[in-house]
Amino acid sequence: MTQATAHNSASWTIERMLNWGTDYLKRSGSPSARLDTQLLICHVCGLDKVQLYVQFERPLQPDELTALRDLFKRRAAHEPVAYILSQKAFYGRDYEVDSTVLIPRPETEHLVDAVMEYLDENDLETPNIVDVGTGSGCIAVTLAAEWSGAVVLGIDVSGDALRMAAKNADIHAVRDRVKLTPGHLLTPVQSQQSVDVVISNPPYLDAPLMETLMADVRDYEPVGALDGGADGLDLIRPLIEESARVLKPGGLLAMEIAHDEQAAAVQALLEQHGALTYQATIPDYAGIARVVTATRAEP
Repeated sequence: MTQATAHNSASWTIERMLNWGTDYLKRSGSPSARLDTQLLICHVCGLDKVQLYVQFERPLQPDELTALRDLFKRRAAHEPVAYILSQKAFYGRDYEVDSTVLIPRPETEHLVDAVMEYLDENDLETPNIVDVGTGSGCIAVTLAAEWSGAVVLGIDVSGDALRMAAKNADIHAVRDRVKLTPGHLLTPVQSQQSVDVVISNPPYLDAPLMETLMADVRDYEPVGALDGGADGLDLIRPLIEESARVLKPGGLLAMEIAHDEQAAAVQALLEQHGALTYQATIPDYAGIARVVTATRAEP
């Protein structure tokens, strides 16, 4: 789509733009070209997906064409759609995101599910939860929104991430129960055995996985939220140690991990530590080990 054609709105219907954009993004290497195109058109035109298809024959206005041209160029350069739209869905809610925070992913919903199941099984009406590396706040806000009595402390080393988490807590009306503080791992939690749940999506990618990242992730998402060191366990090791300090007897540690081999390594770390008892490894939608849970041993 050239500058000249971008202003010839009579020839550009929504259907034509959908077909053109899908082909353009496919050639640019997008693995989800049609979905990307749908999302960009809906964003610019103020439509949902049903309206998109109902209005297939609607001509695009010159300002819409200009905006779409710019957004398609950004996506063709591998900028993630979530950053382009400043929004990503997670656990049925929309979260604001930018390049200072990791984009929420469906796999992380399994982490939230594991904690929700634990809270339900243990009848914890007003749990004290700590979200380590809160990022956008999607985990902390989701737990507060889903569990009305939960109080969640979100910790992050990034001030930008904490500001984004605060914004999302405000958007979803849980700011009174989502507390946010700067810090490394669990260092802000001073009281021993005071926490019901520690939940974390830590940096866990090992060196081989870091080498295989797509440009969308490698060039745009914050490397500090991804890189877990040579074996992916640089942050997981101390997180286990610190969780043993702050968790109440029977309290839960739930961590997202990378793959089956890492799950086995984390289980071995838990067994070596002794104060935490390995509970389960939970697979994601693709059957890959994605969540490891453990509980604080009773005294």
